[in-house]
Amino acid sequence: MKRSFEYKTDRITIIRTALLCVVSVVIAVALFFLYRGGYLSAWFSSVIIAIVALMTLSIPRRIVVLDHTIEIQCISDITEINLREIASVRRADRRRMRWIVPLFGGIGFFGYYGKYFDLKEFDTVNMYASEWNNFVEITDIYDSRTYVSCREADDLIAAIAQAKDEDEKRTDYSEADEA
Repeated sequence: MKRSFEYKTDRITIIRTALLCVVSVVIAVALFFLYRGGYLSAWFSSVIIAIVALMTLSIPRRIVVLDHTIEIQCISDITEINLREIASVRRADRRRMRWIVPLFGGIGFFGYYGKYFDLKEFDTVNMYASEWNNFVEITDIYDSRTYVSCREADDLIAAIAQAKDEDEKRTDYSEADEA
């Protein structure tokens, strides 16, 4: 393992998570008392519990830069990006992120993750962020963009560039050995 970058949740995301939980509980309790014996309260509670469980499993935890890949590790999922498939890595300005809206995924529940829609480019992007700040844009050779948040954004960009250079050198040496 080369380098690991932990996600750190900011105060706004924690407040938004708490508010979403409180609103969900208030609605579930209100439905329970208003529709006693009805299917609506049981259905709502079941759907909310299932959504919270699925969203909790997708919370991003860390970014790990390895020899050949970048791993974005969530609680139950790992997204791998091959270093050879990365076209560019750069910081993304917060003003630029204003045009990115949620399509499917977490919207402030322990972070921002899932599929988002870029209104400027009319394209879907992948988002793995624990705060709406310090974004790094990773673009692959297929023009697919992934945004991650990292408080050590410059160090992450440098680590990816260094790992990519070392991977290219290893590839050059192995091709020279074969010839």
